[in-house]
Amino acid sequence: MAAEGHAMDEAPPKTFGGRLVNWLGKWHPSLVHFPIALFLVAGLLEARAVLLRKARLSEATRIMVGLGALSALAAIVLGWMAMGWTYGRYDRLHTAHQTLGTSIALLALGTWWAHETWLKGQGRAIGWLYALLLTGTVAAIAINGFMGGALVRGLDHLNF
Repeated sequence: MAAEGHAMDEAPPKTFGGRLVNWLGKWHPSLVHFPIALFLVAGLLEARAVLLRKARLSEATRIMVGLGALSALAAIVLGWMAMGWTYGRYDRLHTAHQTLGTSIALLALGTWWAHETWLKGQGRAIGWLYALLLTGTVAAIAINGFMGGALVRGLDHLNF
């Protein structure tokens, strides 16, 4: 399996910039847990409000979705650094993880926009769009989290 940032048979970068990108890319696994947690908790809070017909925690979810979207962007940049700013260079699992991860950042930004627009009272349609985007973001995060775990531990990492 290819190492983060560079294939195992490649020499590490010699320039300062190359070493910096390689080092920053190693932070991707740590940073990526922040948007994961924020979006999962925001999704749970929104589901709770709907299922229990309770008041929404709009300020809490506003902060979580906004920080989740911004930290997803940072995680994507670090992920691309970890892959050496290349696409499709490694196996299909790496490529799928990279593609879905980049898509999640775009979904997260769309979710943030829809949430902010909905909070401004733009109607039920935008509320449904927000719910759809949040659900899609959470589902994509779960799938990509599985793939990320498979990259580190193997495809059978969740076997019981």
